[in-house]
Amino acid sequence: KNNKVLHISYPNHIAYNTTKILKSNGINAEYLSIGRSKIWKKYDFFFEQKSHYSFLREFYILWFFLVKYKIIHIHFLYTVSKTGWEIKFLKMCNIKIIIHLRGNDARDKNVIQKLHNDFNDLNFHKYLIPEWVEKKKIIKTVDHLIVTTRDLLDFHPNATYMPFFSPIDTKNKFNNNFKKIKIIHATNQTRVEGSHYISKCIKSLQKKGYPIEYIFLKNESYEKVLKILKNCHLSIGKLRMGDYANFQVESMSLGIPIITFVRKDIIEKYVYLKTSGIIFSEINQLNQTIEKVISNPRKLISVSKQVKSFINKYHNNIKISERYNKIYNKLYKC
Repeated sequence: KNNKVLHISYPNHIAYNTTKILKSNGINAEYLSIGRSKIWKKYDFFFEQKSHYSFLREFYILWFFLVKYKIIHIHFLYTVSKTGWEIKFLKMCNIKIIIHLRGNDARDKNVIQKLHNDFNDLNFHKYLIPEWVEKKKIIKTVDHLIVTTRDLLDFHPNATYMPFFSPIDTKNKFNNNFKKIKIIHATNQTRVEGSHYISKCIKSLQKKGYPIEYIFLKNESYEKVLKILKNCHLSIGKLRMGDYANFQVESMSLGIPIITFVRKDIIEKYVYLKTSGIIFSEINQLNQTIEKVISNPRKLISVSKQVKSFINKYHNNIKISERYNKIYNKLYKC
């Protein structure tokens, strides 16, 4: 076996950029994409899950490809097989397995019921994708567990919280032209983002006469989203969960101020968030929060510098790569 780490995920920019950043910091990482996508086509290797001779195809890639690695780093619970049966076999070959949970793949119905008094089966789909329930059993067998947002520690207290990497290209000059205030919201999961409520708030402020240009993007390519984002004044999202996530990091990396929701207990525990420049808001206070911000938009110029400084310190790609390296080196020695 070589000392390469194989990252496995569905086709997306997060997994690809993770391996690219790790490589640039001396870590030998490669990316295996499971399936194809119209909006993301970059990867090192590719495997299509098909029903025709599925077991034979899965066993072939397991025996002739996966076993070459000492560590396999799995994102979003995506495995070569749909059930994850190969994980047990890989463990028998002394291959170390990391599961990297990034959202609904981490959540558990029982924990959610304890956290949310108003939770019921009718809104179950907002928090947990049913097809992951059975697959989550493999989490108990892995060598290391990582989560990307602090609220996911509720479900897996022994996991390592690993901040998101910053985008590789973060050169940007904040748009100082406020004739039209450009507000962006981008997501592929409208229910957990509060997208409907965001649109409702924007429409209400537009009716009041505020010069807002609202940009809502869903299922768009990473390149297109970043290109549009660079010209915006404000980014809004992640209002229904407990912590900011990847698009908020991407926004701040470009110096775009954000409005998001972070739980009070998380802000109190991670006190540096208080001076981050992040504009925190409960979803039921969003209208007032946006109005306060856009009533004096020139303040966003200083907030832009503040969030950029925050990202450079707390989502620093070199420092985060070092944290990954410590985990990998520890597993190499086991």
